[in-house]
Amino acid sequence: MRLLIITQTVDSIDPILGFFHDWIRAFASRFESVVVLAQSVGSSSLPHNVMLVDLGKDTGKSKGMQTVSFWKEIVARRAEYDIVFVHMTPIWVLLGAPFWILLRKPMYLWYEIKRGSWKLTIASFFVKKIFAASEHGLPTVNRKQVTVGHGIDCAKFVPAPEKREKNHLIAVGRVTTIKHYEVLARAVSKLPHCTLTIAGGTITKSDKETEHALKELFHSLGIADRIEMGWVSPNDIQTLFQRADCMVHASQGGLDKVVLQAMACGCPVVSTSEAAKSVLPPECHATPATMAEKVEALLALSPEKRDTLSRELRSIVERDHSLSQCIDRIVFSMQ
Repeated sequence: MRLLIITQTVDSIDPILGFFHDWIRAFASRFESVVVLAQSVGSSSLPHNVMLVDLGKDTGKSKGMQTVSFWKEIVARRAEYDIVFVHMTPIWVLLGAPFWILLRKPMYLWYEIKRGSWKLTIASFFVKKIFAASEHGLPTVNRKQVTVGHGIDCAKFVPAPEKREKNHLIAVGRVTTIKHYEVLARAVSKLPHCTLTIAGGTITKSDKETEHALKELFHSLGIADRIEMGWVSPNDIQTLFQRADCMVHASQGGLDKVVLQAMACGCPVVSTSEAAKSVLPPECHATPATMAEKVEALLALSPEKRDTLSRELRSIVERDHSLSQCIDRIVFSMQ
């Protein structure tokens, strides 16, 4: 079987979508060949059976020009693929469906955002299945949903307790309102012995406004000298999880990939997220009001209890969210 993938970015060092580079490699080991259409292309190292096509977003092509290129590619390469897999962007299902229906190419979608859109609603009529990392991945229950796990590379995200830095807290993700970094800032203000690294930055104008408001909050709470904020390369993010004494998390979207990456590294996580509660043991659950208290309790664990918790967290990821299992479940569901 041969696979066509449509995605936003193929770039192994992209701070948000860099993980998908490893997904493509995993798909390539399970299909005869893979054609990838990406809106933008950066650093990549892919197997010989992968054909990567850049739709030109980074070179200044308009959305209209990208769409024309997309149509040309899916028709010109129609003999090179049997199955279509769209990653995260249901608009490509809508734009490609008329061709793929005529060409009898089954369509599948990956989606993992709790908020929905009209594009997702319409796309769900055309695709055979919608893959999601967890039951919280889609905004509403959909009979086509298949839960496959988050696809964490457990060979990359591994424990390294010798790197741990005492009282070093981390949070990971784009600086945006949904991450609720203000909750973490107020928790840090109650933990004078702790520092916080926020591994994330801004993309939109709204993000920059959120970042500005957060910096003002840091100063008003008197913790600006204990907080570092900025993007971290995907190549360095596993080291950050290994260095952390605890990860703090207050996002209220779907099951966040970074929670599972931290768990795979054996890093304790304290989260207020309803979705994260499905994978975290009770001692890792918090509310905005109890975040500092829960962090303090985890930091105070004996070495033996911390080691037990770390092993438990990693085993959950290995069992339910490993990259190999995720891709196997997707491929099996396509047959």
